Amino acid sequence: MKTDNQEKKNIIEKQNLSYRSRVKKNKKNIFRSVIKEIKITSKKIYWKNKFLILYYYKSLIFFISKNKIIKSKISILIPTRERVLKFERFINSIIKNTYLIDRCEFLVLVDSDDPEKDAYIKFINSLKYQKLDIKVFHENIQTHAKRNNFLATKSSGEILFPANDDMIFVTKDWDHLLDIEFSKNLKKEPLCVWVNSGNKYPYLFCHFPIINSEWYRRLGYVGCELFNFWYLDTWICDLAKRSNKVIYSQKIKFKEFNAQANTEEFDNTYLRNIADNKMEKDIEIWENSLSKRINEANKLKYII
Repeated sequence: MKTDNQEKKNIIEKQNLSYRSRVKKNKKNIFRSVIKEIKITSKKIYWKNKFLILYYYKSLIFFISKNKIIKSKISILIPTRERVLKFERFINSIIKNTYLIDRCEFLVLVDSDDPEKDAYIKFINSLKYQKLDIKVFHENIQTHAKRNNFLATKSSGEILFPANDDMIFVTKDWDHLLDIEFSKNLKKEPLCVWVNSGNKYPYLFCHFPIINSEWYRRLGYVGCELFNFWYLDTWICDLAKRSNKVIYSQKIKFKEFNAQANTEEFDNTYLRNIADNKMEKDIEIWENSLSKRINEANKLKYII
């Protein structure tokens, strides 16, 4: 299916308008705008200070304790569909920037009815000389969370990284830096590491949050399956903040090629993801999920 640039822009604008109309609760006026800005500024200041305190506290304890940096196995979960070229870009960025790539396992999910299935297999077979640990699964699983959860059941790493096929790794030796951050954590304690994903407000939200196996063990999932497509990262980030089981690593940088910001990235998979008002439906599910999020955060905070 080919879509010209103007049609792409129209689809994206329609999606943005739908999102804004759904989250807009009150009519705008100067007073409400000022109050809103004060709340946003206060929130940014609060979370920035809290993240800095958490980071330096964990770093200080690690330094005083003279603990060693633990090299952990990293399970990279990567569901992908009709994006073999983006998948190649993703894999090549890992090969270029990973310090110890032999301790990474790649768990790839390609739909059994994917029209690019053969192209995926051909590319993955071409990587054999790289000696990458790649396991490919062919299943038709509907939602993004369920796809990641399926891959997580096949994982064996101490670190679980739910990645996207429209991102690349930017930081050289990112895995070594990740080892340092997770090594600051107490044994048998859940932890989520936020990375620098180019977010405007990095202390409020993170694309591609990375969790350890204890986090996964306590919750029993990577992504919450309440949603139609969105909110996997948002859910993880919300629980991380509520439980204080989080550390932000500014040095580890990833880049996302977002279709909303770049029409060149617009594809059939993006169309599938936004079809049937998935975003609008997921916003409503999110708004009604507060009590569950509190309960799930408590599972991370306390041994129940």
